Amino acid sequence: MGAVFNTLPLSETENLSNISPNRADWLTSHADATGLAVVEVERLWNRFKQLTGSKDQTKLYPDSSTVANELSNDIFVKNFLKHIPRPKSDISSIPFGTFIIVMQWIDSASVQNKLAAIYHYLNNGEPIDSFMISKLLKHVYRDAKEDEIRALSLQFMQQLGGNDQAKVNMSQFIMGVQRAIPPNELDELLKFDIIPVHLLDEASVLPSLQGSATNIRSIDNFGSNDQVSDEQLRQIANQVANKDWSRLAVTLGFLEYDIESYKVTNGNDSAATMLELLRTWREQSGSTATKSRLKRHLNESGFPELTYILN
Repeated sequence: MGAVFNTLPLSETENLSNISPNRADWLTSHADATGLAVVEVERLWNRFKQLTGSKDQTKLYPDSSTVANELSNDIFVKNFLKHIPRPKSDISSIPFGTFIIVMQWIDSASVQNKLAAIYHYLNNGEPIDSFMISKLLKHVYRDAKEDEIRALSLQFMQQLGGNDQAKVNMSQFIMGVQRAIPPNELDELLKFDIIPVHLLDEASVLPSLQGSATNIRSIDNFGSNDQVSDEQLRQIANQVANKDWSRLAVTLGFLEYDIESYKVTNGNDSAATMLELLRTWREQSGSTATKSRLKRHLNESGFPELTYILN
């Protein structure tokens, strides 16, 4: 994966590494340098702050303890960050500009290029064997027995065109995955949108931040009355607390792993957990955390009766 990322135009954002995130043009400067929409940069900045555990840290040091909380113990996150290229001026850091360019590549790369990146990610670009697959599967199926892992790894190798003794090269891996998984399903599995397409459509009616070369929308055309308030989030959290509230959490984009973690930190209090999830959703969504969008999520998760709270 490192070999793939090393071809990216990282120089586009190098001159932004010393800009303070407190400056008004922090987001717009990165948007103009990369061609991303401001709302996409805003989403990625919120994700980056999750990684650093800081609101103003512009560089991530993944080899140190600064990677936030449970992310520092996630082997997949650690391996992914390890493969992101580093600037020559500070080889231990990942600047925010580099991070968003890598995310932009993942958003737009072809299926074949993504599979090539995954191949490099799995074994540092070296041929894949059943032993490596077994190691990977142990992290995925933590409760599986050794013989079950062994059987799964052999099945995986056979699907790729190899066997117990052989090693699979990159071409075999790409062809094997494409042969084993239907194209539509593979596209969906590898799909990564910085901002889902329908949200970009919604963002077209919102104002860009001032100072951007791509700011073609007028801030006067947009009122603040569509933003979700704390009181509205609190009412929704209280209303769903005694129901299957996890449906709403999943619809908001949280994984089961995230939900369980929030439950633990909130003492298994359903209302408190849901409120924190809603606040996190609002923070991560930035300017697209609108009433109309939250209404859609309530409808999709089976709580249409609560949309009145957002009127």
